[in-house]
Amino acid sequence: MNRLICLLIGYLCGSFLTAEIVAHIFAHKSIFDLGDGNPGMANVGHELGTKVGLICLAGDILKCVAAVVISRMLFPDLGSLATGWAGLGATLGHVFPFWHGFKGGKGVTTIASTIILLNPIVGAVASVVALITIIISGYLSVAAVMSMAFCAIAMALSGQLELALIYLLFMLLTLYCHGSKLRGIKDGTTHRASISTKFWAKVRGERRE
Repeated sequence: MNRLICLLIGYLCGSFLTAEIVAHIFAHKSIFDLGDGNPGMANVGHELGTKVGLICLAGDILKCVAAVVISRMLFPDLGSLATGWAGLGATLGHVFPFWHGFKGGKGVTTIASTIILLNPIVGAVASVVALITIIISGYLSVAAVMSMAFCAIAMALSGQLELALIYLLFMLLTLYCHGSKLRGIKDGTTHRASISTKFWAKVRGERRE
């Protein structure tokens, strides 16, 4: 029951879409009517500028932190599990906000925030895994899935099976949110990340020399 309460606390906090608030303040429109309609930092930054995008990023981080702090204060005995379930709830709230027909964002910031709050070292290594995956594969969506898979495997190998389950659920959410991008890899509609194309162009150039 305590875990469910942490999940619900996270969901309520996550359902607060910072992007919607800043869009109304700075553009007098719903974020769902701007750009690609995604209520996240990237779309806000692209449509309303970098500074507004950073405000959105800060808000999305803070709502995840708030969910974790409240959950850990209520259930200190749960420890990191309270962090995991609250962070998962915040991501579910961001992706499936009840007040917008359960149609929200991709949960990138809330997932990243939870990973760092759970274990900064694992989060740092997961970031390296993601970077390497981006360079090799060229796709951000693949990197997101691989980093979650790494975290789940790391927790399972360390015997923390419940945290491994939470990371696995994060991975499934990532697959859901990035499904169109992943499908686009096969038909060529998903563009490769510039960092990957520049890296391999440099490598090929050095080989020619």
